[in-house]
Order: sequence, then structure tokens, then C-alpha cells
Amino acid sequence: MRIEVIMAAYNNVSAMRMVFEGYLRQQDSDFSLCVADDGSGPSVAQLVLEYQQKGLRMRHLWQEDRGFRKALIVNRAISSSDADYLILTDNDCIPSPHFIADHRAWARPGYYVAGRRVDMKVSLTKQLLAGEVSGERLDSFFFLLRESLRDGLKRAENAIHPPAWLAELWSRKPWGLLGANIGIWRSDMLAVNGFDRDFEGYGCEESDLEWRLQAYGLRSRAARGRACLFHLYHPERQVDSATGEMLQRKKLAGRIVAERGITDHEDV
Repeated sequence: MRIEVIMAAYNNVSAMRMVFEGYLRQQDSDFSLCVADDGSGPSVAQLVLEYQQKGLRMRHLWQEDRGFRKALIVNRAISSSDADYLILTDNDCIPSPHFIADHRAWARPGYYVAGRRVDMKVSLTKQLLAGEVSGERLDSFFFLLRESLRDGLKRAENAIHPPAWLAELWSRKPWGLLGANIGIWRSDMLAVNGFDRDFEGYGCEESDLEWRLQAYGLRSRAARGRACLFHLYHPERQVDSATGEMLQRKKLAGRIVAERGITDHEDV
């Protein structure tokens, strides 16, 4: 099973460096990475080249900066991928060492994987970005426990890596989709025509994808205690009310296959 991580990106080189280091530390190195770049400056391309030279199998797709157009660039990445299975994530999320291995183990026909993340608070994020704390410390259970007790982390329980049989039991209750950590067969993304490009403002594109995948017949497989990411802090962005209203209209219309998705992105 060929796996490609599709990472939505926009500038933020210091965070991306930590993320790339996390992918270099993977227990399962049999994967490729696509940086789906929504208009970053040249520093991102330089960083990609640096980590390609370090051995990270990676490609870089770029589009002009014309506002938030994540759906378009991720669709381009999906369309051009030669992988069987895709992991969709963001450029401010550092993978745990078993992130790829867990997604590989959790993949099942007829399902998409809903992963989760540990949210780092301001102080720990600043220490990591300043180089005062190494990203490798996030691989330590005792470090995570200490930071959780110090209130440096939120949702630290998502980093617990229990035995497989217990994780299987936990996974029986489905989770909602989180855009930063999705595992899905590429064929299923093609079947619903990927992300709906009508969502150009921030938010709701993942919620729209989720209901369409379920209407198509897929089920959620919760990766409890598996495939964890560590999310670097940034202020929460607000979902535009018009975007939320559009999501409701689309649900009522009931169209599973996006009209403006993967198949027609080239004429934009």
C-alpha cells in the first residue's frame, strides 16, 4: 500500500522545519510527502529542497496567493498523487514517531480514519520554535506527562499509545473528522470529487467532506490512541458565518459529488 501525506501549507517555515523533522523520525519510512502550498514565499521551496536532500521523499505543489484556497491546492495534490492511501494534514502539526505506521495499520476498505492531535499551549510552542526544547522530546511519555501536569498541553490523552487490542476497542465509537488528521483511500476521495472548491473562506470544507463521505457509504474509524499529531499553538480562526450557511445549504441539496472539486480544478 503506497501512502502519501498531503500537507496543506502556507508560509510558517519555523513550524514546518519541526514537522519535517518529525517525518524524518518515523518508524515506518515507506511513504512520500506532498507539500500542498497555498501561495507561500520562496523560503518554503528552499526548505523543501533542504529536506529532500536530507532524504525525505517529498514533492512541492504551489499556487498563487489569492486568499484561502486550501481546497483547490489539496485537490491538485490528490489528483496528481500516485499513492493508494492518503493522509491529509497541516503544516503546523508534528507527527508522533508511529504516525505513519498507525495510519497504515488502521486503514480498512469502506472506512476513513479520523485521527486526533495534542494541542500545545503558547509557552511550549514558543520553546519548541526557539529551539529551547527539541521536537524529539515529544516522543517521550514522561515529557508529555510533565507538560500536561504543567498545563503546557491540551488533550494529552490523545498521545497515549495503548496495546493494539485496547486501541481496537476504543475505536468502535466513531469520531468526527478533524481536517489536520485524516486517513483515506485515494479512490474514495476521487469518488466524491475531493474537497468542494466553493469553500474558499476558512472552515467547513472538512465538515462538508465528512457528510459527503458518509452519504457515499463510508464509515468513520476513530484512531483513539493512534496516529497522533502535536499541534503548535496559534490563535483560533473564526469560521465565516456565510461559509457555515453555505454548508447547510449544500447538505440540504444532498449532492454527494462536489460540482467544483478535483475534476474541474484545472480551468480555474
